[in-house]
Amino acid sequence: MKKVVGNTSPPSYFVPALEKGLDLLEALAASPAPLSLVELARDLERGSAEIFRMLVCLERRAYIRRDLISGKYTPTLRLFELAHGHSPLRTLLEAAEQPMREVSRRLGESCHLSVIERGKLLVIARVDSHESVRLTIDVGARFELQNTASGRLLLTANCQSMQASNETIEGVDDAVVRLGSGTGSVHAALAVSWLRSRRGAKKATTVLSSLARAAKAIHSSLGIPQ
Repeated sequence: MKKVVGNTSPPSYFVPALEKGLDLLEALAASPAPLSLVELARDLERGSAEIFRMLVCLERRAYIRRDLISGKYTPTLRLFELAHGHSPLRTLLEAAEQPMREVSRRLGESCHLSVIERGKLLVIARVDSHESVRLTIDVGARFELQNTASGRLLLTANCQSMQASNETIEGVDDAVVRLGSGTGSVHAALAVSWLRSRRGAKKATTVLSSLARAAKAIHSSLGIPQ
């Protein structure tokens, strides 16, 4: 048998077209606002003609969308949809769906599920309250970890739940519980945000109790020890 010696790490290949497309997607995903061709060329330090055909291709494949009025580009949820097809994430979403609906029904508040993705908090699912006045957070929204109760909880080692005032919207409280652990295949945060002054608003202890019950049901479905 021939013995292999030396560096066994995967070879490094440079694929300009692929890297150019990934650079475009990452730039659009990181931007808080849509970007024009000129803005993308400037930010990536490339010529407009160089990236135009790539933008056309990405738009044709539905990874980005071009506004007909402004001409600026935004990412679609295509990549997010592909990620949903990944087995661990799909399994988590399936296990969380009914418990999240029960939380929303019991509390009369919307709830959302988030994970850490590329150093940011990414909202991967939500269930909206049927109340006429409610708070909702868009699926696909990204936040700085330290600016959210969910992000701070996921960064901690031992804390299983947290309640805090929302740092983005005054008069809003957040309650969150951990799903899984940082060392397992599942590590997510299940949270509820609600208007503190809303008539009939629940106490934090009530919200956390409901979230804990949902977490227990999700863990049971996933076979995670309690």
